[in-house]
Amino acid sequence: MAILRIQYLFLTILAFILFSCTDQHAESIITKAEQLLNTEPDSALVVLDGIRGNKTDWPRSQQMRYELVYAQAQNKAFVDFTTDSIVLSLVDYYNRHGNTNEQMMANYMAGCAYRDLEDALSALKYLNLAVDAVDENDEGCDLNTLMRVYSQMGGLYQRVAAFENERIADSHAERLAWQIGDTISALRLMRLRASTLYDALQQSEALMILDSIVQFCDKHGLPEQTKAVYPMRIKYNIQTNNAIYADSLLREYESKMGIRPSTPDDDIVDITHFYIKGLYYNLVEQPDSAIQMFKRLLKLINNHPLYTVDSHELREGSYQGLLGAYSLKHQPDSVIKYANLYCQWNDSSTRAKSSEHLLRYQSLYNYTRIQEQAQKAEQKASHLRITMILLVFFGIAISIFVWSIYHQRLKKERQKQIDTNREYQSLLHEIEKSADELLLVKTDYDRFLKEKDSEIKALQTSLSKYQGNTLNLEQWNNERTILQCDLVHHLHSLSAQGKVATKEELDGLVAIAQNAFPKFHQTITDHTKGVSNREIIICILIRFKFIPSEIAVLTNNSYQQITNLKSSINKKLFGKKGAKTLVSHLMSLK
Repeated sequence: MAILRIQYLFLTILAFILFSCTDQHAESIITKAEQLLNTEPDSALVVLDGIRGNKTDWPRSQQMRYELVYAQAQNKAFVDFTTDSIVLSLVDYYNRHGNTNEQMMANYMAGCAYRDLEDALSALKYLNLAVDAVDENDEGCDLNTLMRVYSQMGGLYQRVAAFENERIADSHAERLAWQIGDTISALRLMRLRASTLYDALQQSEALMILDSIVQFCDKHGLPEQTKAVYPMRIKYNIQTNNAIYADSLLREYESKMGIRPSTPDDDIVDITHFYIKGLYYNLVEQPDSAIQMFKRLLKLINNHPLYTVDSHELREGSYQGLLGAYSLKHQPDSVIKYANLYCQWNDSSTRAKSSEHLLRYQSLYNYTRIQEQAQKAEQKASHLRITMILLVFFGIAISIFVWSIYHQRLKKERQKQIDTNREYQSLLHEIEKSADELLLVKTDYDRFLKEKDSEIKALQTSLSKYQGNTLNLEQWNNERTILQCDLVHHLHSLSAQGKVATKEELDGLVAIAQNAFPKFHQTITDHTKGVSNREIIICILIRFKFIPSEIAVLTNNSYQQITNLKSSINKKLFGKKGAKTLVSHLMSLK
């Protein structure tokens, strides 16, 4: 049984290793195909087709990556999409699991698929979603793909003669092309912008753009790029009946393109040449030559799917050109034939309707997007308000908590002072009681005298801990009468109850001190010493044996404030630092 388990474990591990190796091999092939996209998209399709049979064994993420790269290769190789099922699954997957660039690419492929399926509204929808998937200001944004998305949007608008929207989309694409340093694409997009302006009957502005392209190419040594500006310039001179300049430009164009009468049609790279030359022959009333050019162009469009990018416009122009040529030849049957074909391809009402639908959709999309942005902004503001309210609430709660702790601390400190004062009062009562007993029996009870004398000394020592000084019994007896007056007892009682003394009560104590301790009073009130009235009160309370906690309660100060005042008094009266020696110095003043 154990051997069977080991064998099963071994086979499981082996299968996992083989499966991983298979996945890694497929991944390397997909990566290789991805590297061929821009240079050899046909080869990329062949490579990917070679591993399609194993796709069902791959993880879901790898299957989706394969389909995304395959869709890109198909689009770059000008292989039309015939279904939307794959691209929609890509959109669904990458919108949930992909990064922003992958989301943009998936939606871009869906837009291209619907473009091939002649569903302009759906194509525009997914191209808009592709734009919204990324932020071009992000460092990792794939600006190259974003440029192509805008270019495709411009192409959709161009088909329905929505010139302003086409110009806006192409301008975005052109700006991105310059930003990423793709000069060739930027120049191509400039030509598209010029073409848009030309179709919108703004020929002068279009020609200015073409001139700027020529100047740029001459300055930067790009002669190949100047060839593309000739067709539009030739067409302008044909439409303005300037046959001489049109012929000159046409010959110059053919020379730059290497086109001779013997050049096979399939070797002519820019098939627009046939259309332009046909227009020229119509201008100079050479209808047979014009018919030959337009029919050669139609043959190329029919035989080469690669030319379908501009086939609609060129086919329409060819039918219009043939209509004009046969009109010159006065052949009504052919005129009717090509007039019907031209009308079929130039159905202005259909184009206007398509344009209206596209523009209406774009407006609705823009409105919806603005609404969503406004809603997000409102949600953000709402969250901010809630956050601020919570912060204020927590701030108030923390303030209340801190105040409560501080209040409890003050309450405990005051209670501690009161307890200390009560204990002090108890000691005073005990020493007074013992002193009275001692005086009563002093003459008759020697033994009793000794015991009470010891008891009084013990109590006096305890009192000294509170009073900050030690008096011998003789000193204590001498000051008993003064220290036990009614006002002093009353103030001790107030401190034990945690009550503040009134100004009249403190002034009364000052008067008693002036009579009982004249030298003491004279010293602390000497104006040259700079002792304040508040500090004089503290000195007198100390002299009358009030301890710091009692002084704090009677004067409504904290314990620390009393300590600080004592230090100040000691410095002013005796030139000493700190508060510890103040009591002994004050007690030495009679």
